[in-house]
Amino acid sequence: MSLVKLNISRGVTGTLPTSNYVDNTGAWNKISTNTISSAVNTVEWTGIDDTYKVYVVVCNNMQCNGDAGVGFRVGTSSGYSDSGYRYTGFESVGNTTAINGVGNQSANRFSITGNHYNFGGNTNESANLVTWFYNLRGTSGHKTFVTHTAFTEAGDNHAQSVMTGRLYEVSPTAKDRIQFGNIGGGANMDIGDFTLYGVSQ
Repeated sequence: MSLVKLNISRGVTGTLPTSNYVDNTGAWNKISTNTISSAVNTVEWTGIDDTYKVYVVVCNNMQCNGDAGVGFRVGTSSGYSDSGYRYTGFESVGNTTAINGVGNQSANRFSITGNHYNFGGNTNESANLVTWFYNLRGTSGHKTFVTHTAFTEAGDNHAQSVMTGRLYEVSPTAKDRIQFGNIGGGANMDIGDFTLYGVSQ
């Protein structure tokens, strides 16, 4: 049986319809990259403005100098919000089929490794992640976050975490900065690329 190519434009005049499922996803616009070339505890972006309603951070090949938990927080020129991060999700590792639930109602940061595992600190133990920031600049409604992380945990097993959460504020304020790292801890990140994108809607 031979395959037949169908030319859908033959005999059609005007503009062909497009699918919203393909074209309505929004463009990712690169803002800047923080490239780690020597040991640092945190990386950050400041001066985030109202250009986009949705921001995304992508991290590639981040490696720590010791077993460590890494998270993020948001803030303003007056300082970072260090309470009210509420999140839920799950974590799993490659050496077991168990799935561990994650939940926190009042954390000082959003922990992207949750409560069960740390990033491994041995050579080549790395982490890669994507984190979405919704309503970061809003003054009503909550700042909502979604993150998916694939990493090598401290026991040298492949692990992942998938979490969503928000920053609880009684009187929401627009945030203009994002910080990632071993916040409040002593571990450093040795290498890695953190890129901030604005998503057009």
